Amino acid sequence: MSSSEKQLRKRAKPSSKPKSIAFSTIIMIIGLILSKGSGFIRTVLVNITFEEQYREAFIGAFLIPDFIFALLVGGSIQSAITPTLSKAIEEKNQKKAWKGVSIFITWMSIFVLSFVVICEIFSNQLYQMFYQGDSEEIVRLAGNMARTLYPQIFFMMLAALCIGVLNAYKKFGSTAFGPPVYNLFVLLAIGLLGASNNKALYMTGFGIMIAAFIYFIFQLFMGRRELVQYRPCLDLKNPEFRRLFKLAVPILISASIVQINILILNSFASRYGDGPFNALNNASTLWQLPYGIFAVGIGNVMLPSLTTHYANKDFKEGSKLLSTSIKNALFLTIPCAGIFLSMPLDLVKTLLQWSSRFSNENANMVALFLTGYCAAIVIQSVIFIFNQAFYAIGQTRFPLFAGIVSMFVTFVLSFILVEIGCGPMCLTISYSVACLVRMTLLALVYCRNKKLAPRRMKAFLIKSAICLIAVMGVLLLVNTVIPWDPSRKLFQFVWFGARALLGFAVYFAMAFALKMEELQTAYDRYLKRFFKKSVKA
Repeated sequence: MSSSEKQLRKRAKPSSKPKSIAFSTIIMIIGLILSKGSGFIRTVLVNITFEEQYREAFIGAFLIPDFIFALLVGGSIQSAITPTLSKAIEEKNQKKAWKGVSIFITWMSIFVLSFVVICEIFSNQLYQMFYQGDSEEIVRLAGNMARTLYPQIFFMMLAALCIGVLNAYKKFGSTAFGPPVYNLFVLLAIGLLGASNNKALYMTGFGIMIAAFIYFIFQLFMGRRELVQYRPCLDLKNPEFRRLFKLAVPILISASIVQINILILNSFASRYGDGPFNALNNASTLWQLPYGIFAVGIGNVMLPSLTTHYANKDFKEGSKLLSTSIKNALFLTIPCAGIFLSMPLDLVKTLLQWSSRFSNENANMVALFLTGYCAAIVIQSVIFIFNQAFYAIGQTRFPLFAGIVSMFVTFVLSFILVEIGCGPMCLTISYSVACLVRMTLLALVYCRNKKLAPRRMKAFLIKSAICLIAVMGVLLLVNTVIPWDPSRKLFQFVWFGARALLGFAVYFAMAFALKMEELQTAYDRYLKRFFKKSVKA
């Protein structure tokens, strides 16, 4: 091979990686848009289908199954198995790694099935433990419906296994569209079986459990080539299993903290009269749309690549990748947070109020909760990516510690603010403050190692703050000058959409004026090529 050919190959390698990561991120984001979009339609459909008591029971029925899933499975598949297999693939040592993964999955399956049986027996007692409201009927309905949902924990665990394995092999296209398939069948279950009576509520839960089974079968088919290496085994003495177990346990507990916080908030929310479960769930669905699409998509794609950089001791590229991931996530979530904070009630009425069953009082409560959540859109994005970075370098204990601290802050702040008579928004403000504490702890500890720390963040954050202030200032001015509150749904969408587009336009215009690299990178990588093709045509 000539020296010129070697030079050409060296030049080709660095450029191919950003393209691959960018393409994978786009695929992941498209899948998450479909997933979050269909999940949002599910929220709207629940509001339309069920009367308030059954709606509260429906939302409440998911709290403990979701918590159990987060506690037993949560991020362990994605954040422990994915980097373990990624490192083994890089080091060409897959057979040894798969032995440990197989044992881990075998024991986890047994443990999850055992937990499902226990939850089936004590379902009603579990719901009575955290519900502080006066309605025993809601507790009974939620506890009984949950019995139809507990088996889905097992199927979701198996689907998460398939996704974690495929992500390790960087086959993001095979994992991006599983959640939309699940949501599609959930929508069918609610639409075909849902109604405001006991039997229909339980049948809807059964249909959702079937949707989880279909989700698993879909992901199993997509990962059939990679999963042939799985062999059931119970060897607890295997060193690879023990290493993976020590890595996964802190992640398991850390991942469950999000769900514990939801249980805490719902427990306190039940003191605020009728509809708090549904209102808090609706607000959570809304704020997680931008976070779940952009931050999760970028972080999931980053994880296996970051693991590879650290395995090769390529700290410079690892730091660069982490910096880019944080900046890209924030660049997309900050304007969303500004728009949500400027028009929370308009957003809720436009997207969620489709029938008289969702009253103005319901909308006001959702808007209050959403206002307190807005900061979490940005803060939780940073937390997610920093957690992924910790997992990529094999450090899982400190994210757990930071999560426990944030959980304690959520509980204490919520308790104090509720006891002194603050309104419902104090609960989601408590959550956002707890997230800020957690993010600060993660950033301080991770950045102590200068080789690993993200670069040039200060200038980016200052410029982003200027853009955010401009967005909120313009939207406040427009809302003050034109205080229009249309009642027809079409006009609501047009009016809110026009202001949202104006907010994004102001944000990107300010980013252009401030010469933010993130905007320039997007232009150079995608739009510039498009314009060149258009000119040639």
